[in-house]
Amino acid sequence: MREMSRGPEPRALPRPHFAPFTHLGAATPGGTAVAVGRPGSAGLAEARLLLPLTAASRAHTTRTKVASEVLGAALEESVGSLAVTRVEARADRLVIALRTFGEDLSDVAARVAAALSGDGLFAPDRVRTAAARVGARITAAAGHPAAVARAGFLAAVYGDHPYGIPPTAAHAAHVTGAELTALLAGPPAAGRRAVVVGSGAADALLAAAVTLLPAATEHAGDGDGTAPEPGRPRTEPVTLLLPETPQTLIRLGGVVPGRGDGSYPALQLAVLMLGGYYGSRLTRVLREREGLAYAPRAVLDPLGRTAAFTVEADVRTDGAARALALIREELHRLADGGFTAEELAGACNYAVGSMAMACSSRSGTASTLTGVLASGLEPHWLRDYENRLRATTRDDVEGVAAACLASAPTGVVVAPAPAPGLPSTAPGSPPAG
Repeated sequence: MREMSRGPEPRALPRPHFAPFTHLGAATPGGTAVAVGRPGSAGLAEARLLLPLTAASRAHTTRTKVASEVLGAALEESVGSLAVTRVEARADRLVIALRTFGEDLSDVAARVAAALSGDGLFAPDRVRTAAARVGARITAAAGHPAAVARAGFLAAVYGDHPYGIPPTAAHAAHVTGAELTALLAGPPAAGRRAVVVGSGAADALLAAAVTLLPAATEHAGDGDGTAPEPGRPRTEPVTLLLPETPQTLIRLGGVVPGRGDGSYPALQLAVLMLGGYYGSRLTRVLREREGLAYAPRAVLDPLGRTAAFTVEADVRTDGAARALALIREELHRLADGGFTAEELAGACNYAVGSMAMACSSRSGTASTLTGVLASGLEPHWLRDYENRLRATTRDDVEGVAAACLASAPTGVVVAPAPAPGLPSTAPGSPPAG
């Protein structure tokens, strides 16, 4: 009797590897310039200008959005068709992103720096137009379940810190040019960073990055321009009632250590195993096993020197209490070491492979490097990125999961009505039904 063929033996998947890039740097009174040479086609160059912000006002997030709107319009006027411009607004920073041809890079950098240094940048008419647009978008989004959940989560995590106060149309209507000028001038100019990634000569790329930095201005803030880091309010999650929501939205988390902390590699792997990719615990449990949510996830969002840890799950309302209990169960399983060596290795490979993919293009390299710089780190932090992850042990992950993830996470649940098993209803929620 002939033995049946068993087919080819399964092959082990290749282990991803991240090859760090080399860079040139130069410190100036107006900030630090960084250049990375990346050969490629089309002769395109990517540039990023990082403008750190100090959160010193209850209207901070609103002012940040209005400033972003003003900068976007001003830069389009300044560079015209020479570059594609984009302004990214975060609570701790503004990032100007530029894409242009290499031969236009120096000209574009000079135009951007001149626009940012000009006296008319925050002219009253520009500010009024930008504020009206921002206010209209805020008003349009008001009451949307995702917006309610996001605002409630940030308020739970950051409390009275400006990071926890959402932008409002009322704040936008009263923003002034003087306030926006002070917003950009709050942190010392030396904290600004310019990044250029292109295929030209490294010295020329670095010169363009130096040109991109606006002229240093007098520091308008107090001290070193840094606001106190937000603490972690230890409050229980609450339920926000929103009768019109078709699903129940769960948002849990808190403030955790940022990229510069020694525990961050273990924290990153713990969050990935929990809900950071397709093979995560939350996907397997909430989606595949229970059918309660389509795309649950867990993320780390570096902000300043810390990060926000968030679990997000939009679930069937009739299974919300069950989903909440399962999320908490998975958090405690991580803290108790209830994961396999294969899970840990898979999360590590995913993290390394994701970084390699992110830095495989000029645009990705520029954005990744800017994010590292925004965390107060130097470019060489990326050099040992893979080694730090691969050196992380099971005990490291258990410890950080117990200390940062499973220890009384705060947050909100947005539901159409109170239900057994959900947190207590927040004061001021509208009555159900």
